[in-house]
Amino acid sequence: MRNYWFIGDIHGEAGLLDRLLEHILKLGPEQIVFLGDYVDRGPHSREVVDRIMQMEVPVNCLMGNHEMMMLNAIEDAVYGYSPIELWYYNGGEATLQSFGFTSFFSFQSEMENGYLDFFRSLKISHVVAVKRDLKVLATHAGVSPSISLEDHLEMKDYRDLNRYMLKRHLDPERSILWVRKAFFESGPENWDGFLIIHGHTPVLKLKRYVTSSGNRNFLFVENDLCIRLHPENGRVVSVDIDSGSSVSGRLSGLGFFVGEDKDDVRMRSITVTREDIFPRDLGPVSGNR
Repeated sequence: MRNYWFIGDIHGEAGLLDRLLEHILKLGPEQIVFLGDYVDRGPHSREVVDRIMQMEVPVNCLMGNHEMMMLNAIEDAVYGYSPIELWYYNGGEATLQSFGFTSFFSFQSEMENGYLDFFRSLKISHVVAVKRDLKVLATHAGVSPSISLEDHLEMKDYRDLNRYMLKRHLDPERSILWVRKAFFESGPENWDGFLIIHGHTPVLKLKRYVTSSGNRNFLFVENDLCIRLHPENGRVVSVDIDSGSSVSGRLSGLGFFVGEDKDDVRMRSITVTREDIFPRDLGPVSGNR
């Protein structure tokens, strides 16, 4: 059975990634899409990147806001705040240490080109055509209503995004790598034709926001995933799979399994901790229209 997988924010938790991949790879995935935030906070950012770079199955790797902060710091790119301070404030020191550096300036000048090439090649988004009428758009944080879907899809890398944001004088919080509240409050007509898979906002944090707002279209799978439904027809329009790895000790992947008739598509998830695994059948999913 053909299956496609998406893996949420890892944040240097190499042990969790290894456990999750152990189970996903047994299923023979067509491809695995990583949603970004490989680095910072957790202790093993370098090991996470090494593991992904060495994978033998097809992978597509997206950029997260933490990779963007790191590159802006390395390249001294002004993006609303002091780039070095912003990265350090958000867990960059753990990444320095995992790559064997004791100071930012040695990291900036001596970082291996192979790693820099990996970070600079990360994609802004990726589309997986699960079936004819089911297109999954993988992004790090969701879709920003400040950026048209067409413009979003045309961006290839972080340089395109930086140029776009600076040209239109948009704050980082309105970026497609940082957006939260604006995405959750916007209607699914903003990404019509796609089902969005994203990370960035830990599900527990999203649960607190949804509880305070009273929105009934978000269904939570414990604190691991959040499935958003269309308010009119009930179809799935987005799924948040950020289980909060470096804080919760949990990492989740979401899979789409295509049946023999190609119209039968089911969503399944796997969440791992250091001791346990939680596989879930989330049920059938319909097309985008």
